[in-house]
Amino acid sequence: MNDPLTPELELVEALRLTAAPPQAWIDAAAMLPATLGELDEIERILASPDFQTAFARDPERALADFGLPASSPLVSALRERLARD
Repeated sequence: MNDPLTPELELVEALRLTAAPPQAWIDAAAMLPATLGELDEIERILASPDFQTAFARDPERALADFGLPASSPLVSALRERLARD
């Protein structure tokens, strides 16, 4: 008889053989649900000259002052985004 869970069990075994992901990847993945829900708010905040000035001085404090989580992945992503603009 063909077990319908066989593909999933094989995947589990294959994943057990791989190295653990870097902690930064885990942290970034944990942020995704909250960050995805805040994209519109982040876009609005990024357009604010007040935020840009505050972020240039102190990124973590600027994020906190504007109601966003001051995580390393978010700071890095916003720093890159503002550098492109």
